[in-house]
Amino acid sequence: MKKSLRVLSAVLAGTMLLSTSALACTGVYVGKDVSTDGSYMIARSEDQSNGAYNKMFVVQPRVENVPGRYIEDTATGFKIPLPATTYKYNYVPDYTRGDDGMYPGSCTNEYGVSISATVSTSTCEAWEAEDPFVEPGLREAILAATVAAVSKTAREGVEVLLGYVDDYGSEEGNTVMITDQKEAWIVEIYSGHHYCAMKMPDDQVAVFGNHNMIGLVDPKATPEDGYYYSDGLFETIDKLGLAVKEGEKYHLAKSVCNNTREDYNAMRNWAGMTILAPSKAGDYKSGEFYPLFYTPDEKVSVLTVMDVYRNRLEGTPLDVTLPGQENNRVIGTERSSQIHVLQTFPEWPAECAAIDWICLGNAQHSVFVPHFSGINDTAPAYKVDGEVYDPSGAFWMFKRVCTLAEQNRSLYSKGVMDFWDLQEHIMYDEMMDASKTMQAKYAESRAAGDAYVTELGIQMAEREMGLTDNLYANLLTTMMFNTGRAAGRTLKTFVADVPLRQIAEYKGYSVSWDSGSITVAKGATSYTFTPNDDPAFFYPKGYACTDANGNDVELSTYAYVRDGVTYVPMDFVNKL
Repeated sequence: MKKSLRVLSAVLAGTMLLSTSALACTGVYVGKDVSTDGSYMIARSEDQSNGAYNKMFVVQPRVENVPGRYIEDTATGFKIPLPATTYKYNYVPDYTRGDDGMYPGSCTNEYGVSISATVSTSTCEAWEAEDPFVEPGLREAILAATVAAVSKTAREGVEVLLGYVDDYGSEEGNTVMITDQKEAWIVEIYSGHHYCAMKMPDDQVAVFGNHNMIGLVDPKATPEDGYYYSDGLFETIDKLGLAVKEGEKYHLAKSVCNNTREDYNAMRNWAGMTILAPSKAGDYKSGEFYPLFYTPDEKVSVLTVMDVYRNRLEGTPLDVTLPGQENNRVIGTERSSQIHVLQTFPEWPAECAAIDWICLGNAQHSVFVPHFSGINDTAPAYKVDGEVYDPSGAFWMFKRVCTLAEQNRSLYSKGVMDFWDLQEHIMYDEMMDASKTMQAKYAESRAAGDAYVTELGIQMAEREMGLTDNLYANLLTTMMFNTGRAAGRTLKTFVADVPLRQIAEYKGYSVSWDSGSITVAKGATSYTFTPNDDPAFFYPKGYACTDANGNDVELSTYAYVRDGVTYVPMDFVNKL
C-alpha cells in the first residue's frame, strides 16, 4: 500500500472497490511437491494506480561488522535498527521519489530466503477500530528488505517480521510470503498488532487477491504445528462478536472480515483456480469464500505461473471483452509495474538457491527475465532511475511494448505474446542447463559461483532488452502502417520477428554461414537464407529462403539483419 493512498483509503472507507483499485496486487504460491521441477514458487504482481511507474532491479551487498545502521522509511521517518552484519539480497525497488520509501517488492538473500511483500489487505471497521494501525509503523515500503537483511531461514524471517509488528506495530494490512529450501510461510497482518502466520502445504497451490485468506486455525496450535499468531488474537475476535468457527477452530478470514467478500478480490481467486484446478472452479459465485489452498489438477510449471499473471478472464462468462463485464478486476491488469516469481530449489547451493524471474511492466505483453539469486550485480538498464520515459531504462524498454500492444489487442496482442512466450520457454531451458554449471562453479568456490551467475544474468537480460528494441520498432511500424491505412482497407495484424540462430538452435538445428548465406539444418531438413540481389526487391538487405531441395519458402515478411542479428518472421518457427 502506497503511503500517498492511505488518506484516500480512509476517505473512501466504505467503498472497497475505489479504495483498493490503486493498491491491488495478486499473490500466487506453488508447493514443491506439485511443481514440475520440485521448486517452491511464490509470486506477486505489484499493481499501481497508473501504468507509468518505474521499477528497478538491484543487489544490496553484504555488510560486515558495521554497527549503528538502520533501515528507514523515508516517507514517515520510521526506522528499524540493523545488526552489525547484514546479508546480501537482490530486490526490486521503486524509482527514487521524495515522498515515499523504496518498496523493495521482492527479495532473495544469500541464504536462500525469498520474501514476496506485499499483497495489501483490509479488515472490517470493527476490527480496525479495536486495534488501529500504528503511525508511524512498519509498512510495505521497507518490509521485505528488513527481513531479507537479517534472516537465514524462512522460519527466522517469519519470527523477525512478527517481532517487528510486536515491537513497533504495523501501519497497514499486508500479506507476505517467505520461503527457503525447506519450507514456505504465509503471514497475514490484520491490524496494528494482530497477525497470523501459517506454514504453507508442500502439495497445494494458492492464488489470492487483496483480502485475508487464512481459514480454520486451532487456537491451541503452536509453531511446531505450523502456526504463529499474536497474543490475544482469538480473545479479540470473541470480544467483538466476530467469531466464525467450526468446532473449536476459528475461520480467521471470515472472522476479521465480518464474513464478507468483495468481487474485486474473489474474482482473482476464482480466475486462478480456473487455470490451476479447473475441475474445482465451477461457476463464479459472488460472495464466495474460495479456499486459500487447494490441490492443482496437474503439476504446475513456472511458465504456467507466468500465464496466471496474464489472465484476463478469457473464455469465461466474466471475460472483460463481453458486454457488461468491462470493469471486472482481472489479474493481468495494465497497471502492473513489476511481477516477480521467486523459484526456490531445495537441492541447490543455499547461496544460489533460487531463480528470480522479474517482469517489468505488465505481464500480458512483457517478459519474465530470470536471474540466479547469487548475483552480485544487474545490467545497467535495471538501475536507470526517474519517473519519465527513458529508453535506456529496463522498465521503459519493456513497458513501451505493453503500451502499444494494448491500443488494439485484436491486432497487436497475439504477436507480442507469442514472441515473449517463446523467449520464456527458451530461457527456462537455458536456466535449467546453466544450473549444472552453476552448481559446479559453487562447488569450486563462492566467488566462482557468484561471478558465473552475475555474468550470465547480465548477458541474458541485455539480450532480451536488445530483442525488445527490435520488437518495439516493428510493432510501432505496424501501428504506423495501420494509422495511415485508407478507409476500408484491411489493417495489418502484427507478427513478430524472431532471432534465427536462437530459435534454430533451441529447436535442435545447426546454424552455418557460407558467403553471406545462412543455413539451418537438422537431419535431412534444411533452410537456406540468401541475400536477395533483385534490385526491385523493396528491402535490398532482405533474405530469400529456400528448402533442402532448392524450392522457395514463402515467408509472411522478409528475413533481415539488424544490429548483427538475423531475424525471421514468427510464423517461420512453425516450420522448424
